[in-house]
Amino acid sequence: MRCVVCALLFACSVLAQDQTSAPPKADGSRGAFYVDGIVYQYAVGRDYTVVAAAHPVINRKYLAVKLRVYNAGRHSVTIKPEDVLLQDAIRGHAVAAVSAAELAKKLRKPYNMARYSVGAMGGSDPQGPITADMLNPQMLEMMRAIAARANGNAMPGGKNLLYTDTPGALDADDEPARPTECDPACRLRGHETQGPDPLAQLQHQASADYVEQCGLLANTIPPRSNVAGVLYYPLGKLSESAAADHGKKGRAVRVTIAVGGESFQFDLGVE
Repeated sequence: MRCVVCALLFACSVLAQDQTSAPPKADGSRGAFYVDGIVYQYAVGRDYTVVAAAHPVINRKYLAVKLRVYNAGRHSVTIKPEDVLLQDAIRGHAVAAVSAAELAKKLRKPYNMARYSVGAMGGSDPQGPITADMLNPQMLEMMRAIAARANGNAMPGGKNLLYTDTPGALDADDEPARPTECDPACRLRGHETQGPDPLAQLQHQASADYVEQCGLLANTIPPRSNVAGVLYYPLGKLSESAAADHGKKGRAVRVTIAVGGESFQFDLGVE
């Protein structure tokens, strides 16, 4: 009887040690938003917030996983590519990443340029096309007015339209601008749309230099700062499964990233 009691006490002590040593999970809010048709998920922890998205790139030969980590704590935190684990959500096995430098070296080989549809001397414009996300309402209104004036003969009343390059001059005097509330998803999306989205750019022809430039590197994030980057995975290593509703085959991945003792996990579909 004494041996049984001792064994129980020992098991309880081991369990308590395991629970105290395990990294705490994020206990904050979660959500999603879209950028150029790509779904972004975010999770808010105690000191950190992580945004994640995944999309096939480079002629659908690779899966690009974009991550952005915000440090809202009081101390700097270091993240490394090896802190990110990607699993095939269908089969459950881990998939190793291909470093951005290694992939760029592979893409620079002449016989791979046509295969992967990459540009030899820079590919497409890394800035990408101008979209509505990059323009404020006043700029959009001014551009419409200029277009209407240029096509005044074809548009009724077009010759009478006025345009100006003074910001805010097109706002009605009796309708003052009212501030709109911006929730966490709105603020995070605004940050992602401040510049060209690498996932959207990498879908098209992109240079090996751009592929390497977008890669996630080891970084130390000071308080009130953030770091973003892309990890690359061979798309052929992921299993396909037919969805029950429409029968179309698809892939899914589970991304886990450890940041400063917190663990963040995302289940991302791959179109």
